[in-house]
Amino acid sequence: MHLSSSIKDPDLVPVGKGIYLRRAPPFTSTYDALKPLIAPNSFSIILIFGWMGAKLPHIFKYTKVYEDVFPNATQVIITSNPQLFWSSNRTRMKNLLPVMEILEAHGCSGTLPVGQVNEAPRILVHCFSNGGGVQLLTLGNLLRSKWSLDLHGGHVSAMVIDSCPGTPSLWRTVQAFCIFLPTLLRIPTVILVTFVYGIITLIKQWVFGVQPISERLKEGLLRKGPQGGILPWMNEQTPRMYVCSKKDDLIPIDQIEEHVKEARRRGLNVKIEMYEDTPHVAHARSYPERYWGAVKDLWVSADSM
Repeated sequence: MHLSSSIKDPDLVPVGKGIYLRRAPPFTSTYDALKPLIAPNSFSIILIFGWMGAKLPHIFKYTKVYEDVFPNATQVIITSNPQLFWSSNRTRMKNLLPVMEILEAHGCSGTLPVGQVNEAPRILVHCFSNGGGVQLLTLGNLLRSKWSLDLHGGHVSAMVIDSCPGTPSLWRTVQAFCIFLPTLLRIPTVILVTFVYGIITLIKQWVFGVQPISERLKEGLLRKGPQGGILPWMNEQTPRMYVCSKKDDLIPIDQIEEHVKEARRRGLNVKIEMYEDTPHVAHARSYPERYWGAVKDLWVSADSM
């Protein structure tokens, strides 16, 4: 198991390749919008799926709010690296086994170790961009392959879907891979991504008829039925909030709006939080009170069901 040696945060423990476990420090929140209706122990666990290539300091801007407001919650941070997009599904699932083990330890599979009280798990999922979405989709597939219990009705859960899903063009795919890279690495990355994108499209989609991963993500987010939603404990009533912007250059807003319409047509409990001028995955940075207030409202709606 690959463990990073560069993490200096004592509360953050590497548990797998690009996966980190955090126990938060005492309550010191400055986000007044979140305080009134949510107790500090509202969550058992918060799953955070970072966007592709996101550095930990960038993800920490979100985890810091969660650790301030919900100090008793366990946070699991799942990063998304470019190589995941040309890895096999089996490899992606294997990488997420530590997340499954953490969920099992919190009773999310329907059972807890002997001696622990089996209370209903309380889970918030926060997913960023298609990169985080692919990890979310993979985790759902992994859990369904390993768990056989009926989880419907046993979990309190909600999901924030920030800046996804979408079907990016070649140019938008190149942008997504290069946006956080140093200038010197961008040219070889453009060449590599263009080549790999072409190979995947030609061989997987046209020759073997394999659906693009972005389309599988869209369908996964619309899942319902006896095996649950994109994560097996989710159902039609699970509150879902899509966050998007008219100025997102990577994921066109019309694709997200169309996806939300389809989700509503299928009977899913969804809302959309739309911004006028924020870049990709930058909504909380520009409008923190509005963003975190919407997260609060989403959880309140889940907790009241």
